[in-house]
Amino acid sequence: MTQAQAPVVENFDHHSPEFRERPHQILAEMRSRCPVARSTAYGGFWALVDYQSVFDAARDDDLFNSYPTNGIPPSGAPYPILPIETDPPLTQKLRAITIKAFSPGQAERLRPRVRRMARAMINEFIERGHCDIVGELTTPLPAKLVLHMLGFDESKYLQWVQWVHSMVHDRTHDPETSGAAVAELFGEIFKHMAERRESGDLGDDLFGRILNGRIDDQPLDDTQILMYTVLMMLGGMDTTSGLTGNVLHALTQQPELREQLIANPALIHDATDEFLRLYTPTLGLARTISRDAEFHGAQLNKGDRCILMWAAANRDPAIFEDPDTFDLNRPNSRKQMAFGVGIHRCLGSHIARMMFQEMLTEVLQRIPDYRLDGEPVRFEDAGEVWAIRKLPIAFTPGPRLPVEGDV
Repeated sequence: MTQAQAPVVENFDHHSPEFRERPHQILAEMRSRCPVARSTAYGGFWALVDYQSVFDAARDDDLFNSYPTNGIPPSGAPYPILPIETDPPLTQKLRAITIKAFSPGQAERLRPRVRRMARAMINEFIERGHCDIVGELTTPLPAKLVLHMLGFDESKYLQWVQWVHSMVHDRTHDPETSGAAVAELFGEIFKHMAERRESGDLGDDLFGRILNGRIDDQPLDDTQILMYTVLMMLGGMDTTSGLTGNVLHALTQQPELREQLIANPALIHDATDEFLRLYTPTLGLARTISRDAEFHGAQLNKGDRCILMWAAANRDPAIFEDPDTFDLNRPNSRKQMAFGVGIHRCLGSHIARMMFQEMLTEVLQRIPDYRLDGEPVRFEDAGEVWAIRKLPIAFTPGPRLPVEGDV
């Protein structure tokens, strides 16, 4: 199939309200016509919407470049976000700076703290009988944890969250607001950079590791430090909340599954990959084609943009039987690509899984009969992250529980 013969998906705009409301249906329709589709939006781009093409592209960093941007249209950030918008061998060198902070062992060391955080946050609304579970649990907990890891003031989480959400979700429909948020976000990180240096102790926390980071024996410059820290904020303040909110909403419509998880909380750990597969928050990330090449029957040209649709791959019926159904016993759930695959697999995946498990466990044990108490409100733009902004719920009031240790 040549580029001229490839089907043109005239109306495919992943930032549109229509896509936000029915992303999986639209992606399934596209996949049924052609796994490597072509859109005319944003100057034209390819969309990979089946499992095999997404998997192959994600592992071919030579053809599918992450530099200079993985957004369609480009994010508008003045510099590449590190290390996600880089290519090997630089990618591996940058990831090595912080990789130990995101190891499976570190995730388990943080688990008791996250459990206490979840307990304390639910204490604040459990006697009330209603809340916005996204605004009062799934957003603040990951945000406060990443600020704790960076050594920043956790009490200011809401300001950081507002900047990050505007950067991600406002950029296509309200670029002025998004640009102002990015400027303030950058300014705050630069302020922390200056304060650490003035103190004479860069620290051994996550921010200290970035400040002390080196590439080929050369220290990171201020721009690299800035954009690396930006990625920490993006990963900590949007996607984990997105997954948890998507799942909490879905469980209001699946009472039998909810009862299984309440009766046996250990199932939550076993089911995490299936939740990630079905309720993927990061729907897709883009690449730039480095050279002319034929790929899965399509003729790609140097400079073409291409988006790898993780969410579409995760519901490909060629890989996952009855893909739109949650299956606790699905044998191949671990093949899900919610965290990406290859060298750019999400740095924080182990910590994200742990936070999701702890939040879901605490909700189902303490407010098991929660129900919708109004319409969920999704973020306006699902182009990069498909997430709920507000999820009002009601439940039988319960008692506060003691919380021992730091939160």
